[in-house]
Amino acid sequence: MSNYDVVILGAGPAGERAAIQAAKIGKRVALIEREHVVGGTGVVWGAIPSKTLRESASFVRSITSRKLDGIPVNIGAEISIADFMYRERMVVQRELELINKALDRWAVDLIHGQGRILDEHRVVVENRHGQSRIQLSADFIVIATGSSPNHPEDVDFDTDVVFDSATILKLPRMPRSIIVLGAGVIGVEYAAIFAALGLQTTLVDTRPQMLPFVDREIIEILQRELRKLHMVIIHDDHYARVERIDGKPPSVRVHTREGNTVEADVLLYCVGRDGNSKGLGLENVGIQPNERGLIPVNSFFQTSMSHIYAIGDVVGFPALASTSMEQGRQAIRHAYGVAGPKGDTAVLPFAIYSIPEVSYIGATEEELVAAGTEYVAGRGRYELNPRGQIIDDTGGLLKLLFEKASMRLLGVHIVGTGASELIHTGQAFLYDGTDATQIAETLFNYPTLSDLYRHASLDALMQANKLDALMAR
Repeated sequence: MSNYDVVILGAGPAGERAAIQAAKIGKRVALIEREHVVGGTGVVWGAIPSKTLRESASFVRSITSRKLDGIPVNIGAEISIADFMYRERMVVQRELELINKALDRWAVDLIHGQGRILDEHRVVVENRHGQSRIQLSADFIVIATGSSPNHPEDVDFDTDVVFDSATILKLPRMPRSIIVLGAGVIGVEYAAIFAALGLQTTLVDTRPQMLPFVDREIIEILQRELRKLHMVIIHDDHYARVERIDGKPPSVRVHTREGNTVEADVLLYCVGRDGNSKGLGLENVGIQPNERGLIPVNSFFQTSMSHIYAIGDVVGFPALASTSMEQGRQAIRHAYGVAGPKGDTAVLPFAIYSIPEVSYIGATEEELVAAGTEYVAGRGRYELNPRGQIIDDTGGLLKLLFEKASMRLLGVHIVGTGASELIHTGQAFLYDGTDATQIAETLFNYPTLSDLYRHASLDALMQANKLDALMAR
């Protein structure tokens, strides 16, 4: 038996930051990871790999489709899968090195194996054959085991023609066409990546509306830009049957519930994720996950057992690397009564790394309408911005939503180049309670996309008939 202050199950972004936070305040920490590497979905299979691939796809598209006037550039007729994945592997390896150095620096004990809770304060670490290797005891236990792609029983994920969001990185060959089933964040991102590479891409949205939690005007622009990549988008449909078509190479055929039949070289299935809560021994301490394997927690990320916390994807929405990291820090601070930020991790910037990017924070226009809030929407358009012209992105939009009476900022919504970076200016304005006049009087470098904030605020003031008062100051 080894005794610790904190035992953490899962070394993804949530578990890693929880471990380092505990170590920083002098606690002895054991971090258990069932995979052979740390990093979890965020680093190894999700955020970092997919965003790196996105940059590669954007680079290829910039050469093949968005050539600068007067500068001839050529690229090879065919990009191999090795070419496409090379930089992704380099970036992931570098991130893993940085994580391991951080864990070493803070003397976190990293133990590889399957962690399982024995009772209120004991955890056993087992090997892949279920054999016990070591038992650990701790005052606090943190569950940060993440989530996995949903696998329906009637779909054969053979990693040859049918893939999920984890195995798509192991494509055996570069396809010429792809079906992406599921238009959530992951599905939209990968569909955009492959469409930008020139693959015939069909995106099947199982819902009537794409990404229903995002402002509708922003999604309309995103869909318009995705169709410019020659992407076919099918809404409100699902698979009825998936069949493999043998050949050299093989392909796949999808029959949908609405009677559509779609064929492609490969299928990427991206419909839902389940919390990794099975096999953790939760029944031994009376913790009951829901039907999707997600663990219920309170606002401090405590489970039904107050000294056992759950953080990250295993607790569900928003399931972002950024929020998962902050949840890890907050859980440890709460456990030990350490002062620190206690912001709501549901009110953080959200980014979709499609092509173009989408990012937002705060209320959507639809939410304000539903709440009966009187508001004004100001818009800054990339096509009217000099930097937008310079980078040849004229389809983007920055949209600011203000409370009509006070003109205080309520929401920021962006689609276009750099959206995931531009959002942080809006985040600062939002957290500070800034109004439209203050934003309009803020000076930005010229030419920059950031100047869209000033133009959007001026647009809102004009609509609210308050522009004359600003000019008279």
